[in-house]
Amino acid sequence: MNYVQSWLFLTNQSEPLRQTSLLMLLAGGIGHGETLLQGLKSHEAESKGHWASKIGQLRLLMEQGHSLSSAVSTVHDLLPDQTISAIRGAESTGTLPDVLIDEAKRISRSVHSSRSSGISAGSLIVMTMAICSIMSVMVLFLMYNIVPKFKEIFIGFGVELPAPTILLIHLSDWLVSYWYLFVLPGLGVVFFGFLWVYSSSSQRFRRGYHRFMQHWPRYWLPGLLRQLSLSAATGQPLSSALDFVMMDLPPGRAARRVSELRHRVSGGEDAISAMSSVGLVRSNEAAFLRSSIQTRHLDWGLRHLADSIDRKRQRWVGRIPQILGPMIILGLGVIVLFVCVAFFSPLLKLLNDLA
Repeated sequence: MNYVQSWLFLTNQSEPLRQTSLLMLLAGGIGHGETLLQGLKSHEAESKGHWASKIGQLRLLMEQGHSLSSAVSTVHDLLPDQTISAIRGAESTGTLPDVLIDEAKRISRSVHSSRSSGISAGSLIVMTMAICSIMSVMVLFLMYNIVPKFKEIFIGFGVELPAPTILLIHLSDWLVSYWYLFVLPGLGVVFFGFLWVYSSSSQRFRRGYHRFMQHWPRYWLPGLLRQLSLSAATGQPLSSALDFVMMDLPPGRAARRVSELRHRVSGGEDAISAMSSVGLVRSNEAAFLRSSIQTRHLDWGLRHLADSIDRKRQRWVGRIPQILGPMIILGLGVIVLFVCVAFFSPLLKLLNDLA
């Protein structure tokens, strides 16, 4: 489990494990009002803190006659935004229990895939900042306390210092003179870096999308395709599915792109051509969807394409830490190597001269 997710779990906040269990509970109670309310009441009693409060709000809204989509969208950060959109579409197509189970499986798979791909990008950033902070403190200590005495000792022996050692001494003198230009900004970068990583990861687990993803239209394409798949399977207009998606999209470039798509589809343009025109699907993806229309399996084609994009994205996201990790370790190793060479090469020279 990710460190941020573990913290959210321990502090009784919304996170994938709780969201998955809630979706399964809702799927089992749909169509049986008393059973659903009783299940929510029991879940509230077993929960603590913020999560118990959110479940209580959901139960009260359901008791007052709100639809499930209205209730889950009213309770802040209860479920991911794409899950809320899927619930809206499922209510209109009569497929709510199946969609709730599918969303629970999707959230569970996303957590499992991120865990099985090794260290996450957020954890890599945190570890890098922590290691750099420790190394900076050690190097500053050496340069401030050890290097000046080191310099005096070798000058006393009359030993000519090697070039790496002279460079280290110059860097030490410069850092000692201008330390105030690095300490406070460095502490600020570390503090706000940790804060940014925590808030971004927290938003990812609570709301289902990364920070700044509202400006990347293709990030929302898998959820959009699943919504269109439901409409295609039940014979509903595709423009209705786009309406549901627009209700839960955060403001940004993605929302503008989907709004343009909705206007095109509502105006009578073919949905696949419209998605290709606004840049949501590529030419090979559009060709695949058109072939699924010819075989009268558009709903399957839309869902298969959504799952395929998700799998490719998860593979690429898993490769980022695998590429950056060795590069960061190599960079830190070069710094350590330079300090070691600068410290030990004069000792070797002194031993050789005395011998």
